[in-house]
Amino acid sequence: MSETTVIVKTIGRDTVNNAIKSAQAEGFPVLVVSDGADVPPDPSWRGVEYVRLGRKWGYYGGMAANVGAALAKTEFITFLDDDDEFAPGAGDVVRSKLKEKPDVDVWIGGVRFDREINVNNTTTGETILSSRDLSMNGQLGVVPGNVCMPTYRTKIFASHPFANNVPETDANLTDFYHIKSCELRGFKIDWFENVIYLVRPTLGGINGEGQ
Repeated sequence: MSETTVIVKTIGRDTVNNAIKSAQAEGFPVLVVSDGADVPPDPSWRGVEYVRLGRKWGYYGGMAANVGAALAKTEFITFLDDDDEFAPGAGDVVRSKLKEKPDVDVWIGGVRFDREINVNNTTTGETILSSRDLSMNGQLGVVPGNVCMPTYRTKIFASHPFANNVPETDANLTDFYHIKSCELRGFKIDWFENVIYLVRPTLGGINGEGQ
């Protein structure tokens, strides 16, 4: 069965330990990449690989993701920011889907935000959808709001890393632009259609419970 390394990109938030523990609880090997922050490895990070970049590069941890992909030894990788966590049961969902469809190159992860998110058309400003759960519907295809927290076949990054080619106005859509280019290059893409990631769980709590 294909194994997936979780690359935790940290900028020094004190929630990084929660992110690491959530990945380990789901049975994932963990690689922490400190994105230009002075984050000394914690003694509690048992079995966790760690690398510190000399300085921050690029949009939204793009270089940290590229470095993590270069160091990962598993067939697949996924990414977790240091203020996000995995949903309980996410590991079983990921392993089951990878086994069920071994020809898929990129999986889109279902994301639950701690509050309702509006997804707007970047040209017209019109609200496309409003929900706490995004990136859940494969029938919508690769469109803004339906792409977040991808899981990749690791070897993709050898020829197609994250790059600083995202318009400044769309810097928060880094994942979308990268996945769109993967789609244009012919990589096979699918959706987990389950909530895999809890995004910003410390801001307001998940399911109404503060954390």
